[in-house]
Amino acid sequence: MTPRSLFGRPPSPAPPVSPPPTEPRIETAAAARPGSSGAPYSVREISARIREVLEDGFPRSFWIEGELSQVSRPRSGHLYLSLREETTVLEAVAWATDARSFAFIPEPGDRVRAFGRLRVYEGKSRYQFQVQRLEKAGMGALLQELLEREARLEREGLFDPGRKRPLPFLPLRIGLLTAAGSDAWADFTRAARTRFPGVMIREHFAPVQGPRAPAALAAGIRALGREALDVIVVARGGGSVEDLLPFSDEIVVRAAAACPLPLVSAIGHEANRPLLDRVADRRCSTPSAAAREILPERGDLLREIEDRRRAAETVARRVLSAAQDRVATFLTHRATTALPAWLEQERQGRQQDRSFALAAAERTIQSRQERLRTARARLEQNHPAQKLAGQFAQLSRLRERLAGWPLLRDQDERLEATRRRISAEPLHRLLELERAALADRRTRRRSSLERCLERRSFTTERIGQNLDALDPRGVLRRGYSLALDSGGRALVSTKTVRVGDRLRLLLGEGELGAAVEEVRPPHEQAGTGPAAPRSAGQNPEGNPS
Repeated sequence: MTPRSLFGRPPSPAPPVSPPPTEPRIETAAAARPGSSGAPYSVREISARIREVLEDGFPRSFWIEGELSQVSRPRSGHLYLSLREETTVLEAVAWATDARSFAFIPEPGDRVRAFGRLRVYEGKSRYQFQVQRLEKAGMGALLQELLEREARLEREGLFDPGRKRPLPFLPLRIGLLTAAGSDAWADFTRAARTRFPGVMIREHFAPVQGPRAPAALAAGIRALGREALDVIVVARGGGSVEDLLPFSDEIVVRAAAACPLPLVSAIGHEANRPLLDRVADRRCSTPSAAAREILPERGDLLREIEDRRRAAETVARRVLSAAQDRVATFLTHRATTALPAWLEQERQGRQQDRSFALAAAERTIQSRQERLRTARARLEQNHPAQKLAGQFAQLSRLRERLAGWPLLRDQDERLEATRRRISAEPLHRLLELERAALADRRTRRRSSLERCLERRSFTTERIGQNLDALDPRGVLRRGYSLALDSGGRALVSTKTVRVGDRLRLLLGEGELGAAVEEVRPPHEQAGTGPAAPRSAGQNPEGNPS
């Protein structure tokens, strides 16, 4: 029977192993101790029985497969491994003599196949898988999932270095997200208050491992991001790959990317960096290192301030001394002593120039005012209102002169008499006559049009009758038929027909197919009397052949 691994997967081909012995039956205390019903086991007996059950319940050596979640390499050369399958972890060890023969260096996240035996240590009641051979079995599911998530978030630009914000020089209000009472909380608080005692730390506690941790961490980042803080620190004191999984969860990474404040990741793990380290604005190896990274030493600040104050005083004294020297040199220079006389001369020159400019400006203003008065007088003289008034007066005079002429008075009298003779009544009668004449013309034109239409309709009907008389179908409907050969040509002589030819007979309604059984020359046909008009496709009885 093929042995199976501890996690239910069939192992790859491996060296033949002996079949597992039959699992020993665990006897009860009463059976193990005859005559002492209900007597308790000792701790040593329990450990010994557990060892017997575990070591005898599995083959001496067998293969197992799983994912490496943690790898430790002490100086002794031994390898301490953690084999993971979903939520189950099996501790394993590879002694230095066996580890040196491995074909590769195992890393967390590798999926491996290990060959060895199960060992139980009675002293601490622990069991461990002792690895003798180690082979790669492909990339682990956990590492594969993390790599895919990292690649997807990187494509979205969450890890872009251009998104990272600089930390403030002296953040006096720090938000700390970690587990309550953890070493990370104590280390960060101690280091921060040691470096800068006046700093304010706003603490927000959340679980940092387990299934509830991702949602709690994301909620904590969002809650601290809404407060008036200078920087946020997410801290944890290291751990295995499984312990750090919440810090690689997508909701935590997205919450950190959306945080409006600078965020520092202080997870405290060097071998396997969670995705929070990549999205954070700054990554620190431990919580204490985070405190040292974001907070300057108060004593160093005071010393630097004092040094800068002294340097500034020295520079100020040097600058002030140099300025005093330049002022003294300026005051004793001959150009400086001659400056008052030059300034007075310049002032008098400017005053004289100003007087000349004022006089020239006044003359210019007077000249322009005179030109303005002359232009205003010309405009008043040529104003349209004055011209219109003169023309109106002239027109009035002309009217008065015309009114005295006898010819105009006669014309006015005749015009008034003509207006009195014309009245509205003759116009109405004229309009009535025009309407009557128009109605009469409309009636005559309608009658002429109707007679024309009747003549055209009669002519059209007569032409249609002539066309019906000339239509071949009309002839066929009177009892005649038209014989056509196989090519569709009309038959007019028996010379083109032979016995056996197929013919088409067109009737008044429809057509017939016929075959020629007899052909008569034209002289025989003429002697037959009334049978002559029959078509070539009819027999003597008048039916189609």
